[in-house]
Amino acid sequence: MLTRLQKDLLLKLARDAVTAHLRGEPAAAAADGVLEELQSLRAGVFISLHRGEDLRGCIGNIEPQTPLPETVKAMAVAAACSDPRFEPVSADELEQLRLEISVITPLRALVSLEEFRLGVHGLMVRLGKRHGLLLPQVACGRQWDVYTFLRHVCRKANLPEDAWQNPKAELFYFDAEIFSDDLS
Repeated sequence: MLTRLQKDLLLKLARDAVTAHLRGEPAAAAADGVLEELQSLRAGVFISLHRGEDLRGCIGNIEPQTPLPETVKAMAVAAACSDPRFEPVSADELEQLRLEISVITPLRALVSLEEFRLGVHGLMVRLGKRHGLLLPQVACGRQWDVYTFLRHVCRKANLPEDAWQNPKAELFYFDAEIFSDDLS
């Protein structure tokens, strides 16, 4: 569990990294005791950018390879500029964007659907070279049941909606600590 101060720092790092990137400037280094604590943490991270209720970009990394602050900065820039579903974010719209960070736990094999808790767990499906992942918050407010969530994660992987039932499909679930710089 991250403290409120750590969450606030990660949100500031994410926003500052995107701002600097859009301005063509180097990202400012944060020298803070809380940052030092975070340097030893490694976790998967997804950054979601929202403009109002609309998703504006979402990119993440399942396997932690760098310290948490570095992963957050890299994924924030990627979400703003490299999500193939959207045009890159412009500097003019940055102030209107809400940043949401999902720090995820390592993937665990889903042996039984009884293990999965909708709205609490995220899910990844992998079949052959295709894989898709949905964060836990995707189901919230959409009136989805577990089977609808499974169909959508298969769609995200560009697989048939029932691919999760294929004996060769691998299903993984994870928890996420989710926080944002809510602009309201």
